[in-house]
Amino acid sequence: MKLLSIFLMSITFIACAGPNPYGPASQNYTDNETNQRMQITYGTIVDLQAVQIDSDKNIIGKIAGGLIGGIAGSSVGGGRGSSAAAVAGAVVGGLIGNKAEALYNKTNGVQLTIQLANGQIQSIVQEVNPNALFNKGDHVKIISDSKGKIRVIQ
Repeated sequence: MKLLSIFLMSITFIACAGPNPYGPASQNYTDNETNQRMQITYGTIVDLQAVQIDSDKNIIGKIAGGLIGGIAGSSVGGGRGSSAAAVAGAVVGGLIGNKAEALYNKTNGVQLTIQLANGQIQSIVQEVNPNALFNKGDHVKIISDSKGKIRVIQ
Protein backbone atom coordinates (compact mmCIF):
# COMPACT_ATOMS: atom_id res chain seq x y z
CA MET A 1 0.00 0.00 0.00
CA LYS A 2 2.83 2.37 0.91
CA LEU A 3 4.55 1.64 -2.41
CA LEU A 4 1.32 2.39 -4.29
CA SER A 5 1.00 5.74 -2.48
CA ILE A 6 4.56 6.71 -3.41
CA PHE A 7 3.96 5.70 -7.02
CA LEU A 8 0.75 7.74 -7.26
CA MET A 9 2.43 10.80 -5.69
CA SER A 10 5.31 10.51 -8.16
CA ILE A 11 2.92 10.38 -11.12
CA THR A 12 1.05 13.40 -9.75
CA PHE A 13 4.26 15.46 -9.43
CA ILE A 14 5.36 14.50 -12.94
CA ALA A 15 1.95 15.43 -14.33
CA CYS A 16 2.04 18.80 -12.55
CA ALA A 17 5.24 19.77 -14.34
CA GLY A 18 3.41 19.61 -17.66
CA PRO A 19 4.82 20.02 -21.14
CA ASN A 20 6.69 23.13 -22.21
CA PRO A 21 4.28 25.29 -24.26
CA TYR A 22 7.19 26.20 -26.59
CA GLY A 23 7.82 22.55 -27.50
CA PRO A 24 10.44 20.01 -26.44
CA ALA A 25 13.60 21.47 -24.88
CA SER A 26 16.85 21.09 -26.79
CA GLN A 27 19.05 22.87 -24.23
CA ASN A 28 19.34 22.70 -20.43
CA TYR A 29 20.03 25.72 -18.25
CA THR A 30 20.76 25.94 -14.53
CA ASP A 31 18.98 28.37 -12.21
CA ASN A 32 22.12 30.54 -12.20
CA GLU A 33 21.97 30.92 -15.98
CA THR A 34 18.44 32.26 -16.12
CA ASN A 35 17.27 35.88 -15.85
CA GLN A 36 20.50 37.43 -17.04
CA ARG A 37 21.63 39.17 -20.19
CA MET A 38 23.64 37.03 -22.61
CA GLN A 39 25.68 38.10 -25.61
CA ILE A 40 24.89 36.44 -28.95
CA THR A 41 27.33 36.06 -31.83
CA TYR A 42 26.50 34.42 -35.16
CA GLY A 43 28.74 32.10 -37.12
CA THR A 44 29.04 29.11 -39.42
CA ILE A 45 30.43 25.70 -38.46
CA VAL A 46 33.53 25.00 -40.57
CA ASP A 47 34.60 21.83 -38.77
CA LEU A 48 33.44 19.53 -36.00
CA GLN A 49 34.95 16.62 -34.19
CA ALA A 50 33.67 14.11 -31.64
CA VAL A 51 35.41 14.36 -28.24
CA GLN A 52 35.02 12.79 -24.82
CA ILE A 53 34.52 15.05 -21.81
CA ASP A 54 35.94 13.79 -18.50
CA SER A 55 34.43 15.18 -15.31
CA ASP A 56 36.95 15.56 -12.50
CA LYS A 57 34.68 17.32 -10.01
CA ASN A 58 33.13 14.26 -8.37
CA ILE A 59 34.95 12.29 -5.64
CA ILE A 60 31.99 10.17 -4.53
CA GLY A 61 33.40 6.99 -6.12
CA LYS A 62 36.70 7.30 -4.25
CA ILE A 63 35.00 7.96 -0.92
CA ALA A 64 32.36 5.24 -1.32
CA GLY A 65 34.92 2.69 -2.50
CA GLY A 66 37.23 3.54 0.40
CA LEU A 67 34.43 3.22 2.95
CA ILE A 68 33.18 -0.07 1.56
CA GLY A 69 36.72 -1.45 1.29
CA GLY A 70 37.54 -0.32 4.84
CA ILE A 71 34.42 -1.92 6.28
CA ALA A 72 35.02 -5.14 4.35
CA GLY A 73 38.68 -5.21 5.38
CA SER A 74 37.94 -4.62 9.06
CA SER A 75 35.80 -7.74 9.18
CA VAL A 76 38.85 -9.86 8.31
CA GLY A 77 40.82 -11.24 11.25
CA GLY A 78 41.12 -9.60 14.64
CA GLY A 79 43.38 -7.16 16.48
CA ARG A 80 46.22 -5.67 14.45
CA GLY A 81 45.37 -7.86 11.48
CA SER A 82 41.91 -6.36 11.36
CA SER A 83 43.29 -2.81 11.37
CA ALA A 84 45.79 -3.58 8.62
CA ALA A 85 43.11 -5.30 6.55
CA ALA A 86 40.82 -2.27 7.02
CA VAL A 87 43.53 0.10 5.74
CA ALA A 88 44.37 -2.18 2.81
CA GLY A 89 40.65 -2.60 2.04
CA ALA A 90 40.14 1.17 2.11
CA VAL A 91 43.05 1.75 -0.28
CA VAL A 92 41.94 -0.98 -2.71
CA GLY A 93 38.29 0.13 -2.42
CA GLY A 94 39.31 3.73 -3.14
CA LEU A 95 41.24 2.67 -6.24
CA ILE A 96 38.33 0.57 -7.52
CA GLY A 97 35.87 3.40 -6.75
CA ASN A 98 38.11 5.84 -8.61
CA LYS A 99 38.15 3.64 -11.72
CA ALA A 100 34.37 3.10 -11.60
CA GLU A 101 33.81 6.83 -11.21
CA ALA A 102 36.11 7.60 -14.16
CA LEU A 103 34.02 5.33 -16.38
CA TYR A 104 30.75 6.82 -15.12
CA ASN A 105 31.83 10.47 -15.49
CA LYS A 106 32.62 10.42 -19.20
CA THR A 107 30.31 12.35 -21.51
CA ASN A 108 30.12 12.55 -25.29
CA GLY A 109 31.09 15.96 -26.55
CA VAL A 110 31.69 17.84 -29.78
CA GLN A 111 34.42 20.33 -30.66
CA LEU A 112 32.93 22.94 -32.98
CA THR A 113 35.16 25.17 -35.09
CA ILE A 114 33.11 28.22 -36.03
CA GLN A 115 33.86 31.11 -38.35
CA LEU A 116 32.23 34.26 -37.01
CA ALA A 117 30.60 36.92 -39.17
CA ASN A 118 33.68 39.15 -38.67
CA GLY A 119 36.01 36.42 -40.03
CA GLN A 120 37.42 35.28 -36.66
CA ILE A 121 37.54 31.55 -36.00
CA GLN A 122 36.69 30.06 -32.59
CA SER A 123 36.71 26.53 -31.26
CA ILE A 124 34.15 25.56 -28.62
CA VAL A 125 33.74 22.19 -26.88
CA GLN A 126 30.37 21.28 -25.39
CA GLU A 127 28.35 18.23 -24.41
CA VAL A 128 26.45 16.51 -27.22
CA ASN A 129 22.73 17.17 -27.23
CA PRO A 130 20.96 14.40 -29.19
CA ASN A 131 18.09 16.82 -29.91
CA ALA A 132 20.38 19.34 -31.64
CA LEU A 133 23.05 17.72 -33.78
CA PHE A 134 25.39 19.95 -35.78
CA ASN A 135 26.75 19.64 -39.33
CA LYS A 136 29.42 21.50 -41.28
CA GLY A 137 27.89 24.60 -42.84
CA ASP A 138 25.23 25.06 -40.14
CA HIS A 139 24.54 28.68 -39.19
CA VAL A 140 24.65 28.85 -35.39
CA LYS A 141 24.36 31.22 -32.45
CA ILE A 142 27.12 31.41 -29.86
CA ILE A 143 25.67 32.45 -26.53
CA SER A 144 28.03 33.86 -23.87
CA ASP A 145 26.99 34.67 -20.32
CA SER A 146 28.60 37.19 -17.98
CA LYS A 147 30.61 34.45 -16.23
CA GLY A 148 32.29 33.27 -19.43
CA LYS A 149 30.18 30.17 -20.05
CA ILE A 150 29.59 29.65 -23.75
CA ARG A 151 27.18 27.37 -25.60
CA VAL A 152 26.42 26.91 -29.27
CA ILE A 153 22.82 26.47 -30.44
CA GLN A 154 21.13 26.20 -33.82
